[in-house]
Amino acid sequence: MATSIRQIEFLARSIVNRLEDRGLVEFGDAEIGIDVVTRTLEENFAAYDAIESEARIRLAKSIGTREPSGGEVADAMRRVAAERNFTL
Repeated sequence: MATSIRQIEFLARSIVNRLEDRGLVEFGDAEIGIDVVTRTLEENFAAYDAIESEARIRLAKSIGTREPSGGEVADAMRRVAAERNFTL
């Protein structure tokens, strides 16, 4: 998935702006809100990448050298995520 920090910061700004526009959240300092959202996104993307990596490792052990299909990877990722109490 490899998302760049620039993309994450842009996404964080968009999320904070949308929350404030809808009146759901009021940040006294928008930059602090953006930092919080950025850290959260970075952590979640890292967890997603780790889950995908673990799923691919497990699949490689069970199917050998064949490249797994997208569906196989998705199923394996759901199993790994469930073990880690992470919602995909």
